[in-house]
Amino acid sequence: MKLLRTWVFYISLFTGSLSVFGQEEAIADSLQIKVLESLDTKQKTPLSLRFGVDLYRVIRSQATDNYQGFEAVADLQIRKNLFLAAEVGNEEITKQFEQVNFTTKGTYYKVGFDLNMYDNWEGMDNHVILGLRLASSSHSQFLNSYTLLDRAPFWQDPETEITSGFASGERPDLNAFWVEIITGFKVQLFSNVYLGLSLRLNRLISDTVPENFDNIHIPGFNKKTEDNKFGASFNYTLTYRIPFQFKK
Repeated sequence: MKLLRTWVFYISLFTGSLSVFGQEEAIADSLQIKVLESLDTKQKTPLSLRFGVDLYRVIRSQATDNYQGFEAVADLQIRKNLFLAAEVGNEEITKQFEQVNFTTKGTYYKVGFDLNMYDNWEGMDNHVILGLRLASSSHSQFLNSYTLLDRAPFWQDPETEITSGFASGERPDLNAFWVEIITGFKVQLFSNVYLGLSLRLNRLISDTVPENFDNIHIPGFNKKTEDNKFGASFNYTLTYRIPFQFKK
């Protein structure tokens, strides 16, 4: 009887040890799976390339005779809510400003970043954007005509339009540099298709002033005056996203 109790004790002890070892092994396997999943998640950074056009400039070019312009836009997602962004455009505009009629033509470039401030629900991919751009332009100014005002009472026509000669003609090889603060949004219309609107506050840093004239309009910056270095602009974009993944 005593021998039987001894064997029962050893069998119970052996069975309990196997159970403990089994639980420890299961816990170790579970922790290992979680660690591997965590490492796999960190190694994969979701990236996407999005590109498109500014619809406003396309529509304005078709609707008016004094403006021709086009802007291509793109952004690259490098973090969950961080995007590198760029815009490249070309503009030609003819304007009448007080007594001066002029044409501005040139190309501009903008690079910077966008930060998505919107916390999407599951399945959504919308953006409320706060961003910054560094921008530059390479352009020319062409003075088409200007009007001389003569207030002397003995002239029948006090306004004389000058279309050639002194001060008229082209001022080439002009440059400007400015910074933009951006706010806006992008809404996903369909899978990988987005409609966006951005408002921009511009601050002119420097510009090449043409001889006997001024940069009244700068491509990509818009209107500029002598006493005000600030400007404003906006774009209305349609973009398409190409998603892919990159492993560090």
